[in-house]
Amino acid sequence: MTVGFVTFENAEQLKTAQEELKGKSIGNKILKVADVIPRSFDKKIRSTVALPLNRQQTGEPSLDGENAGVSISSNGVEDGDTNDDEKHGSTVDGSVARARSVRDVVTPLAHMPYGDQLEHKKTSLMQNLKKLTRNARKACPHGVSLPEWILKSREIGGLSCELQGILESPLINGYRNKCEFSVGYSLQGKATVGFMLGNFREGVTAVEEPVDCPNVSRIACKYASIFQEFLQQSELPIWNRFKNIGFWRQLTVREGRTPGKVVDVENSDASISEVMLIVQVCSVGLDDAVVIGEFERLAQAFAAGAIANSPSLPLTALVVQDHQGISNAAPADAPLRQLPIPRAASPKLETNDVAEARIRDCISNLQFYISPTAFFQVNTLAAEKLYSLAGDWAGLGPDTLLFDVCCGTGTIGLTLAHRVGMVIGIEMNASAVSDAYRNAEINGIKNCKFVCAKAEDVMGSLLKEYLNVPQKPDEISNTSENSDKENATAGEKDTSIDAVLDLEESSSHDLINNKSASGCLENEEQEAGSQLQKNCTSESENTSVQQFKNVVAIVDPPRVGLHPIVIKALRTHPRLRRLVYISCNPESLVANAIELCTPSPESIEKGNKNNRGWRNMSSTGLARHRAKSMPPSEPFQPVKAMAVDLFPHTVHCELVMLLERPMYFNAVVGIRPWALILDLVGCHISLTCLNNFTHFWIYCKVSTVELAL
Repeated sequence: MTVGFVTFENAEQLKTAQEELKGKSIGNKILKVADVIPRSFDKKIRSTVALPLNRQQTGEPSLDGENAGVSISSNGVEDGDTNDDEKHGSTVDGSVARARSVRDVVTPLAHMPYGDQLEHKKTSLMQNLKKLTRNARKACPHGVSLPEWILKSREIGGLSCELQGILESPLINGYRNKCEFSVGYSLQGKATVGFMLGNFREGVTAVEEPVDCPNVSRIACKYASIFQEFLQQSELPIWNRFKNIGFWRQLTVREGRTPGKVVDVENSDASISEVMLIVQVCSVGLDDAVVIGEFERLAQAFAAGAIANSPSLPLTALVVQDHQGISNAAPADAPLRQLPIPRAASPKLETNDVAEARIRDCISNLQFYISPTAFFQVNTLAAEKLYSLAGDWAGLGPDTLLFDVCCGTGTIGLTLAHRVGMVIGIEMNASAVSDAYRNAEINGIKNCKFVCAKAEDVMGSLLKEYLNVPQKPDEISNTSENSDKENATAGEKDTSIDAVLDLEESSSHDLINNKSASGCLENEEQEAGSQLQKNCTSESENTSVQQFKNVVAIVDPPRVGLHPIVIKALRTHPRLRRLVYISCNPESLVANAIELCTPSPESIEKGNKNNRGWRNMSSTGLARHRAKSMPPSEPFQPVKAMAVDLFPHTVHCELVMLLERPMYFNAVVGIRPWALILDLVGCHISLTCLNNFTHFWIYCKVSTVELAL
């Protein structure tokens, strides 16, 4: 940002800071200190605002900058909030030419027929595929021939690969199974539960009700209304984003369907059987007795509101998340407290076991337990299409080892487990890993293992563990020593941007030999998690990794994309020949694909740690820079892409891309113990001894290989 805002506790601190900062030089620029100029429509807004009840009680002024100006962005959520797919929408001019409804902000394509929406998204995705081609061409090292896929891109209009179309969402309206509603004040000063009219970084905190947002379900809207009515009577204040004080912050509604129940497109709410409510608060400085009393009244309000609705609303779990940060985007380890739901006449409202704050949903006839903070696709029916497509493109079979990177609750790996020999899932959210093991158990799936860690910390060591590539004789004696060095330096790994730019010097990852996911779980879940892991891996612990002839990775990263260290591990491991990339952010996919698909330089260019030019680089510019330091390795090539519309009425869409390297052939021959390495033109052959048998690998740049032994 070229402009920053600082708030001080008193005028004396402000005066001192002005004297110290004014005229300071930062790089080649001079720092200028200026007063904030109120926006022209401040007074108009303030004049229409009535003093809210809880502000009168606390003696706070009506707005305090909360609604000091409304500039519109297309995402409808606060900067930093995790509204999954809608959190990174484009921003329009900061000035407000006309008032826009929350429908315009949250669902900017809702005014278009659905067919036109799909064409709009398809056109946008084609531009991203062209962008990949252009940037990969720029990233190709000097003296290295352009890869074939770039040369052939001219035949398909500059696309990096063919875009085979876009799959429609089975459900167009009310499809979201998770909605995060901000708590704040409307432009009229009314306590409101809904969506923000812009980004907080633009000074926008006004919240409007989601009554006309077609992507939100009727059940979610109803619970937002119940909570809004409760807040208007609450004695505790609503969160003030400018002062970073207050209590009530956010409401999240998560919905689950009954397995095997057909969804009626016209009445999709009828298939919702379970609902979890997560209320985010900040309890700093408040008396525990007051807070507990307010929580009891909140539970009563939700239970009564659910029963009063016709038909009654399902209510399975009520959870409170305590978060002190500035943004509503709470870390995964933020404290959670489950509130008992008052018993009522309806069987759907019963007091739950506090240790079971989960709901169930289903994908492809499998049940999935979902904990409060675990990731689960927000459009369940479209997710079935997405995972089926990824499995079809991955070329799965009984001899396949599947890596599910950023696996969440294990949805991708578990839905495809019956088509592969073994699944290794990687996920950093401990409760999600616990859910993944539970999901494997309740569905009777035993060929899955899940690792609780950051993918960048363990991807390299997992590839080494499960895909043990034969080593040259002079390398075998150094294996143990190198592993010890990796373990010793992993804790000291520098994760700064400078270290990322100089990947070849950084410690790649921790070694986690058969690391139990329960080691990352909460204490009360350790025993259960260990037992689940034992059940899920009992049949695969003694399996020889050499039986997996086909090795595939499916990655479904968050919007920021894959970590550079994960990209390096995927790119440099020779036995990984096929990669299916599922992207909710095409910009991140383009950046990651540049590093995965650009030929290696003849000599590695080490990053200049004194060069801070990366600060002004785009994501693609950074990717081109990192590609220069990629160790010598065979690049992937984009083969084909297809979109799946998980987010109707918004500009967002999932994009699936298949990346491949020439196929890898594997055979075992019974010849005398010996080791031989031959380098031939266009191919590489490796023979190594293993228990009086010799494992034979060959990978070539031709589709058919004839061997005579």
